[in-house]
Amino acid sequence: MTAPSPTAPSVVARLAAQAARMEAATAAAVGRLTSALPSLDAQDAEAALVTAVPIPVRGAAKFLEELAGHLSAHPDALTSGSSLCPPVLLRLAHVLDEAGHPVVRPGCAHCGKVRTNLRDLQPEGRLCGTCGARTRRATCARCHRDGQRVAARRPEGPICNRCYRMDPATFEECAECGQLRHPVARRDDGRGLCINCWKPPMHTCVICGKTAAAALVDADGAVCHLCYNRHRRPRRLCGRCGQLKLIARNARDGEPDICEGCYQGPEAECSICSRIRPCTSRDAQGQPICATCYQRHRTGDPCARCGRTKPSTTRWPIGPVCHVCYTAVLRSPAECPRCRMVQPLTARDDHGVEICGPCVGFASDYTCRQCGRAGNPHSRGRCAHCVLAERVNALLAGPDGTVAEQLKPLADALTHVPSPFPAIQWIKESPNTKLLARLVAQGNTLTHELLDELPPSRNQRYIRQLLVHTGILEERNEDLERIPGWLEHELADKPAAHVNLARPFLHWFLLRRARQRAVNRPHPASADRDLRRRVSVALDFLAWMDQRGLVLADLDQDNIDDWITGATSQRRYLIRYFLKWATSRRLTRELTVPSIPRQEPQNLLDEDDRWPLLQRCLTDDALPTDVRAAGAITLLFGPSTERLCHLTPEHLKSGDKHTHLVLGRHPVLLPPRLAELLRHLAEQPQLRPQLSRVHPGPRWLFPGMVPGKPISTHGMTQKLNRHDIPVRTARNAALAALAADLPSPILADVTGMHRHTALRWVAYARRDWAEYLVARAEAMASCEGAETQGRTQSAVKTTSTSFAEVETPTTR
Repeated sequence: MTAPSPTAPSVVARLAAQAARMEAATAAAVGRLTSALPSLDAQDAEAALVTAVPIPVRGAAKFLEELAGHLSAHPDALTSGSSLCPPVLLRLAHVLDEAGHPVVRPGCAHCGKVRTNLRDLQPEGRLCGTCGARTRRATCARCHRDGQRVAARRPEGPICNRCYRMDPATFEECAECGQLRHPVARRDDGRGLCINCWKPPMHTCVICGKTAAAALVDADGAVCHLCYNRHRRPRRLCGRCGQLKLIARNARDGEPDICEGCYQGPEAECSICSRIRPCTSRDAQGQPICATCYQRHRTGDPCARCGRTKPSTTRWPIGPVCHVCYTAVLRSPAECPRCRMVQPLTARDDHGVEICGPCVGFASDYTCRQCGRAGNPHSRGRCAHCVLAERVNALLAGPDGTVAEQLKPLADALTHVPSPFPAIQWIKESPNTKLLARLVAQGNTLTHELLDELPPSRNQRYIRQLLVHTGILEERNEDLERIPGWLEHELADKPAAHVNLARPFLHWFLLRRARQRAVNRPHPASADRDLRRRVSVALDFLAWMDQRGLVLADLDQDNIDDWITGATSQRRYLIRYFLKWATSRRLTRELTVPSIPRQEPQNLLDEDDRWPLLQRCLTDDALPTDVRAAGAITLLFGPSTERLCHLTPEHLKSGDKHTHLVLGRHPVLLPPRLAELLRHLAEQPQLRPQLSRVHPGPRWLFPGMVPGKPISTHGMTQKLNRHDIPVRTARNAALAALAADLPSPILADVTGMHRHTALRWVAYARRDWAEYLVARAEAMASCEGAETQGRTQSAVKTTSTSFAEVETPTTR
């Protein structure tokens, strides 16, 4: 027996030293924990350490010292989520998280899976077993391919997964088919099953109720792959777009996580269209299919709600449901007749009455986690109303992160729209919201002057009308008041001499007259366009003078004639307005601009084409309602497009039997089908605009894209032309037909046109109404005013009644 060394410590001293080290390590770790988590007291910290690092564990003091040192170097280790840490920190974070403390459990540095046994340590952090295996790559000793994942090691060296699955040493006799193959699963008796014979176990999904292979089985039950992706699959930051989304490809080989929106998939030859495209799906034979062909060739099931065979979006207790019915049910929750709760009715009882899912054990919950509202799900358990409120606050938040008091009416109008889904899409995609967000982020008070400083554009006009519509800015005659801002941008690169002439010409001559006329004309026909053309012609004329070395004082009639004859259009005749202003200011001598030769209408729709087209507008249900109504009015009465766009329900006069339309001083009788179309336009809810208005304005029969405004004349013309209704030729044909049957006074009263214009149309129709006018004057002198008006209405009614005959199949 060997005698102990005289210098060796005794057992008592060694145990005392170990206890002192353990006590010091525990005290250091507890101190670091309480510093990192102020809500954690010393007693709870020590209990957590005992759970994470049991005392009987050999070398516990070493683990605690390692933990204390890491917390000293990284005070935020428990909240940062970094997996570049000692293993004891993984277990400790798990213990503290279960106790309800505000910690972030570290996950795999590649895939983000949260585990307590991340054993593989890499420079970027700890990895789970799957990601760690992916990082272990080498040259396969059998196929000699480089950079392959090591699946196993053989005497000759590491082998890849493909060689491992082809290794005869791993083959077994399949318990089902009896062939020697690599087993992928085993039965209860231990015998293996090949890939063709193995069937994944079926489970009933606790969310959708469908029986399918489970993607997750936990304490709550099994979850199918579809519901797992929708409700349970964790979301991480995409390395490409930077948003918190579902990850389609985990980070590997130095590439970041890629979300489903950014991931395109590997390119392959589609088995259907034969194009080289990203193919993320495969058919029953395993052949690649691109996303377009997959959507076109998806097999459908009969929808349990509408009966149509379409691809199913989900499965409810009533059965498979298509996307249209899925959206309709979720967006229209109702009171369940069994539990009296307002829920989407996704099930039926034995009598066929619609009830909610929880009443039949269907665990899917469509209640908003934020506001408790049922239905309208949008994202991550929240309804579309809550998402819209969040997006509106983010859109209108100023530099201090809050919505300014001035923008509160706009925020309320956007938040309380009838349908939140189009509003969310508008905030996300519209260029108008990007301009609005840029203006709000500057922190300036929004005014008309601030918007005038921006370059003229459709987005600028939309934002201005949006602010006017919600009462933030005062309403003004936008067609005229936006002209000065346009002029300033036009003059940015013009000579100073031209600027000094163009500004007073616009402000003191054109705009002054236009504002006076706007008082008596509620919607002047294209006033802004006419003013811009006159200013543009003046600027072109000044540039033309500079090229020839002329000045205003030296202009003569020959120069004006050269200017007009050198053009290929009649646009240069508009120089008369600038020369009139210059002459009144004694800047030039008296000059004459020839009048534009008056021309008769050249393009008229033939009567053989006009009546069938009118018949189509009144009877073709395939056309949009607004196109049918606008086309029929144009083909019958020929109003200007400006007057047509500004029609409101107040222009319709409905009686017991007939409906009249007011275009001029006297209403005109409408054919029954046209009256029905206009009543439908007047009664239907207007999808645009959806914003509430502080001061209610007129309700337009033909609303436009801009809130509170009717459709533009250009938009109406394009819409009718797209449906093969030529506006100009149809209007000319209608006016020519009316002028052939009516005298000019009644034509002016019915259509609202000027009496001189009506005279020209009657002259064009080659009808002599002189005798009629004399008789009408004598009748007006001898009869009372009421009797005269009755005769006028009778004439109008007689003419309109002839138009009603187009509704019969035998017309003309």
